[in-house]
Amino acid sequence: MRRLTLLLALPTLFLAAEPAAREMRLTTPDNYVLAGTLTVPEGRGRHPVVILAHQFRSDRTGWAPLVQKLNARGVATLALDLRGHGQSTQQGGAAATIPSTYLTASEAMGFDQIPGDLALAATWLRKQQGIDGRHLGLAGSSEGAFAALLASNKIKPTAMLALSPLGAEAFGPGARARMVAAATRAHAALMAFVATEDKETEENLAPLRPIYGSNIRTFEGNQRGFEYLENHSDVIAVFFAEYLLHPHTGQATDKPLQAARNTSATVLTPSNP
Repeated sequence: MRRLTLLLALPTLFLAAEPAAREMRLTTPDNYVLAGTLTVPEGRGRHPVVILAHQFRSDRTGWAPLVQKLNARGVATLALDLRGHGQSTQQGGAAATIPSTYLTASEAMGFDQIPGDLALAATWLRKQQGIDGRHLGLAGSSEGAFAALLASNKIKPTAMLALSPLGAEAFGPGARARMVAAATRAHAALMAFVATEDKETEENLAPLRPIYGSNIRTFEGNQRGFEYLENHSDVIAVFFAEYLLHPHTGQATDKPLQAARNTSATVLTPSNP
């Protein structure tokens, strides 16, 4: 009976294993030590990957709902702690404490350097085992979204996600114009989220609407950033899977993405999938 019990338990050993996680540490030119987690799904060969840049006063764990769904589709993820956040708080051996207000923090921490930090992470990422650096996605929320758009021309992602891109004032003079120029030259598919009551985000996204490949989704209400993940992480995961796993065909891998395309010019309610 004991032998039978052991045999019955054996199949559990062959269940799909958890994705492998690796910790990243990078030092920026101004001596910030950036922390991040690279999560690679099980399976042989190289995996496409998405770099994730969080919002102000958050950290890499805010992406957890999307990380899980991307990994389940065979897409790796690199979730970063942006400078001054999470475990990225060491500069030149000294601890950096982030101020409470956005503008004060942006000056103290050098938020205008975040696009360069993302480019540095992309260079590191493309050298990692199990990663297909030719098929790379870039995602950001709030300040992370604005920084990701600014960095897109250097990183050259296949697809980008921008959840409520905000914080232009932290990125120097002419930041919005530079962001639009970078996103235009990146030639990447773009999905962006904005709420009808979020006028600042709409001002940032309006110049991106005419760009070929942009899909800017508008929702009723005032939600921002990570608040979209609760109801829309499935659509986002399908978006990245389509462009990173099927880059040559452009064929949708699931119905939710086609629904997103069909509604890209309409105002949606927050409860829509």
